[in-house]
Amino acid sequence: MITGSLSAAARQLHVSQPGLSVTLKRFEVLLGTPMFERISGRLAPTEEARQIFDKIERVYGQFDQLIDAITGIVRGEGATFRFGTTPSVGVRLVPKALKILRASNADRIYYCDFLSQKDIRDYLWFERGACVATIAKIEDPTLGFNVVATGRLVCLLPRRHRLAKQAEVSPHDLARETLISFEPGMTHGRLIESTYKRAGADRKVHLFVRSVESAISFVVEGLGLAIVDEFAAIDCSQLGLVAVPMARSDEVPVYVYWSKLHPRPRSVVEFIEALTVCSQAKTMAT
Repeated sequence: MITGSLSAAARQLHVSQPGLSVTLKRFEVLLGTPMFERISGRLAPTEEARQIFDKIERVYGQFDQLIDAITGIVRGEGATFRFGTTPSVGVRLVPKALKILRASNADRIYYCDFLSQKDIRDYLWFERGACVATIAKIEDPTLGFNVVATGRLVCLLPRRHRLAKQAEVSPHDLARETLISFEPGMTHGRLIESTYKRAGADRKVHLFVRSVESAISFVVEGLGLAIVDEFAAIDCSQLGLVAVPMARSDEVPVYVYWSKLHPRPRSVVEFIEALTVCSQAKTMAT
């Protein structure tokens, strides 16, 4: 009906004209009604054929929409990505990674859940989110992980502090300072304790906190100095602070964990790639 003749239709379909003619006749026999009548040497569609053609056009239109929808799903358009993060990497590094993801997946809806370290396993086991970004080391055979970056500890202090222009600071340099820090059982606490032990110094904490956000806020208010990982200190200059590397610091890896019990979505791979790019950017505090 589109091409106006059997020969033209056969060429468009890349079949022989006799074969197409046989197919058409068989179709008419199955339906019990003719589809075309020959008028002045040309095939003219019957009223039944016109009605059927109208229905077929609608079906093909819906099929095209289905193909577009499937393609969109594969590309991640209109999809959701729910993930978790602990505060250390969630304060500065994760937002920068999300900026990259949104640039290429603007239609995707994102859910970011801030977690404590003890909640990471359940979060992944029960599929509350696809992955978790954290500096915490978790030993669990059911969890897969990628190390997306490796940093170090830094000391956060006001821009005009006497130690602000040093290339490094040691635990001994901080002996007379008011230290804002973490309990030994926390990830930051263990890393800081290890650095102090390597330097042969004792850590004397004057103000304990449980999150890097609190530590940074307290330093901004002039309550003391804090040792955090360099990922939490990204762009700290905007707050009037300086991040000076700690001498003989332990390495601080950034992990992205996912459950091996469930298929890993492509969005997790994209998240890992974005975090890797951001961790290598020059905006990182050094």
